[in-house]
Amino acid sequence: MKAFPIRLAIAAAASCLLFGSNAVAFTPYSFSDHPSQDGRCVGDAGVGDIDRSEQACLEQVSELAKRVGPGLQLKFRNGATRSYLNEDAKCRSNDAEGCVKYQLTGYFPEHDLVLIEVEYWEGASWLLVRAATGDATEIVSPPHYSPDRRWLASVASSIGPSGPPDGMDVVPSTPDPALKEWHYRTPDNGEWLYEFAGWDGNTRIELLASSMKDPQRSALTSIELRNGEWRLTEPR
Repeated sequence: MKAFPIRLAIAAAASCLLFGSNAVAFTPYSFSDHPSQDGRCVGDAGVGDIDRSEQACLEQVSELAKRVGPGLQLKFRNGATRSYLNEDAKCRSNDAEGCVKYQLTGYFPEHDLVLIEVEYWEGASWLLVRAATGDATEIVSPPHYSPDRRWLASVASSIGPSGPPDGMDVVPSTPDPALKEWHYRTPDNGEWLYEFAGWDGNTRIELLASSMKDPQRSALTSIELRNGEWRLTEPR
């Protein structure tokens, strides 16, 4: 297979997402009709999931991050450092197996979190990294703050091999042992595609679900916090 730019592969995957009976009119460079603007760096004029500006983020958090050749180097508040190294040679090969590129694409100053976009040959994922310690959590898309800013929620679905991992994540904005992360990955035989529709208060995330078996069938459902645990209600 002839190689073509990762971003084009991602944009092509985004255009294949279906919700309801017709294709959604997507925001450019986005997997979602509701791309998060939370954590977008100062001076970043983009609006989609994958048009976030690394240069704007490097300028905003120069004390934390810098480019060193093909690598993104982070220096955490505890003095530790970590380098995320692009596999440029593999990305230029014909099959691009093992191709991966890292970009700093977000910063949440209130909670000192950085967002790293991880690009693959076919698709992308994101890392939410705590600047204090370097602790990282893999998420499926740039996250949305809850109204009280205690939680960050990510939701993504795609058709075919390209695109982000199918699923959803809810991560506390502060490392509080009383607040548990929640991660869900859609099974291969799953019936539904999910899209983030918005927060309803601080303990309910509304989702738009579209049936993989019947393109005419869609439903509203939710993820809710119950007794300290996040729970997905699947459509019936």
